Amino acid sequence: MARKGANPAGESGGSGTRRGAKAAAGGEAKQSRLKQMRLVFKMTRERDPKLVLWTSVAFLVPIAIGVALGFVLKPIWLWIPIGVLFGVLVALNVFGRRAQRSQFTEMEGQPGAGISVVQQMRGDWRVTTPVAVNRNQDLVSRVVSRAGVIVIAEGRGRGARDLLAAEMRRVRKVAGDAPVIDIIVGNGEGEIPLAKLRTTLMRKRRVMRRGEMDDLYRRLTAMGAMNLPIPKGPMPTRVPRGGKIR
Repeated sequence: MARKGANPAGESGGSGTRRGAKAAAGGEAKQSRLKQMRLVFKMTRERDPKLVLWTSVAFLVPIAIGVALGFVLKPIWLWIPIGVLFGVLVALNVFGRRAQRSQFTEMEGQPGAGISVVQQMRGDWRVTTPVAVNRNQDLVSRVVSRAGVIVIAEGRGRGARDLLAAEMRRVRKVAGDAPVIDIIVGNGEGEIPLAKLRTTLMRKRRVMRRGEMDDLYRRLTAMGAMNLPIPKGPMPTRVPRGGKIR
């Protein structure tokens, strides 16, 4: 009988331990998110001096509207919490947009900035990067999506366009009837600014099913690895003991 009575206690203790572990894990995750938000806020404020001003305005304006509606429509105690709630939502939205814009400004011009934006997008975006690159760090990446194959070039001048044209020819040979879309990330004529790349991709018409994407991705992967630019001339063969090539 004593043994039977010990089991429920043991089960209760184990259950309590598991609940405690879950609570501790949840507390750590919450602290991690708060720490990340503080870090994002600090970095964004350094790049955007008006961040606090516009976030405060976004928070206070809905509250002021709520107070005004409370005086007019009554009761005021109902409208003030509504104003505070909307103030928090609007302030978070403004903060997120300014943080994102600040991030794009910081990333702009760096090799691979465009494709890194795609890799952070939600949804089924199957990225292969880079598929082509040159000595000037111009690069081309390939994305298989519901909209078809999207070939994205990053760089300045003729080099990026030449890489893009060569990759487009390779992709069209195996893409079949799937749409093939070319994009150049930049601020020139006919180019897509980094800050608008996400919106541009999301607006593309979705014409492919999951199975079609799987088949297309396999065929494109079978094309082989990236062709890296190889310098002209004989390869060095003598390697001294110090490890430096002569």
